[in-house]
Amino acid sequence: MMAKGRWSGMVAAAVLVSGAMVPLAAQGDKAKGEKVYADLKCSMCHTLGTGKKMGPDLAKVGATRDKAWLAKYLPDPKAVNPKNKMPKAKATGADLDNLIAYLLSLK
Repeated sequence: MMAKGRWSGMVAAAVLVSGAMVPLAAQGDKAKGEKVYADLKCSMCHTLGTGKKMGPDLAKVGATRDKAWLAKYLPDPKAVNPKNKMPKAKATGADLDNLIAYLLSLK
């Protein structure tokens, strides 16, 4: 039984992203995220350590950005930087979690 004014059980941490709470504990699958990266054609603008393209090299993005930052940035890059040329990532829910897991694995 829960005592009045006390929390019982586990409480999940979350961040507010574009008006929605995104659980920090949500785990993505980096292998599926690699497919999302390919399906969204991210490589049209970004490289993974070789060559030069319009967007920044993402080969070490997992060492420079964290999950909360990516969860805020990817759905609406212009909200983070109004001069940004990157379009909104067309990934939501599990696909977004998977894409973030993949990007975090790049170190």
